[in-house]
Amino acid sequence: MREISIKCLEVIVLFSMIMYLLLEQQWWLLCLFCTFVFCIIIHVRQNRSKIAHDLCEISEMLEQILQEKPVQCNCKNDDSLFDKIRIQILRIDEIKEANKKMLEKEHNSIKQLLAEISHQLRTPLANMENYLALLDNEEISMNEKKEYVQAVERAEQKIKFLVEKFMIAARMEKKIIQIHKLSQSLKETIAGAVFQVYKRAEEKQIYVKILEKSKGDYFIFHDRNWICESVYNLLDNSIKYSPQGTCVQIVLNDNDMFTEICVEDEGIGIMPGEENRMFQLYYRGNNISGQEGYGMGLYITREIVQAHGGFMKVQRKNQGLKVSIFLPKVGT
Repeated sequence: MREISIKCLEVIVLFSMIMYLLLEQQWWLLCLFCTFVFCIIIHVRQNRSKIAHDLCEISEMLEQILQEKPVQCNCKNDDSLFDKIRIQILRIDEIKEANKKMLEKEHNSIKQLLAEISHQLRTPLANMENYLALLDNEEISMNEKKEYVQAVERAEQKIKFLVEKFMIAARMEKKIIQIHKLSQSLKETIAGAVFQVYKRAEEKQIYVKILEKSKGDYFIFHDRNWICESVYNLLDNSIKYSPQGTCVQIVLNDNDMFTEICVEDEGIGIMPGEENRMFQLYYRGNNISGQEGYGMGLYITREIVQAHGGFMKVQRKNQGLKVSIFLPKVGT
């Protein structure tokens, strides 16, 4: 109603002005006034037509987003309100596409994780089922029963190990691990990792040696549990893929910015070009044959180190592999 009243008032004012000029016989002013009014009317109609065209284009862009089609836009970069709206719609479409890709990536990651869990658990579960069925046979001897029970226990331990590793890998992939860093001795952390692999190294007659390239107390801020897990993964791989009677070295080195933990072995190593691929989840080297493994250790290790603000480096050798962890020192 207010808009109608304003329009009526505008018409009355225009009509009154024209009548006044006619009565006063101001012909040149009347022509000038009519020309001015005509130009204003043409300009308003053109603006209305442009606004209607811009609104239709914006409506089409929104419809394309709703139908999940590629958004097409003709931005004129004239800093007008409609151009800004077009750019904002394009940004919304880009954000939507990025979120869609992220959801697809997460979906594929979950599918891969479930497939890998199913694949890795199938063998130990089948072993447990077979040995439990053998235990039901009343004719087997006590020694056989003991052997079957031990086999079931090994399968159970393998399942427990796999579940723990899968849970850690999933948490690492979703970036939801919690790091609690304290200033503590890195030597004690490494000693804890060595203790965990000592029995297995002894069985293969592999000598684990710790060397210090630089003198110092090696007190740095780190989460002992997680860094111990990282060093354990490196040692576990070195012992697993090294021949009997060889040596695995842990070398500690200090510089102004980083403390390096280097694990060096005399094992089968990796093929050229595999240095960066070693950290991919579930990736296993091309020259590994007949060795049990799951391709999670180095991935977990790198995620832990990155959560500490550090980085890792892999170096091939003529015989063996050299893997280094670099942890930042206080104040860097």
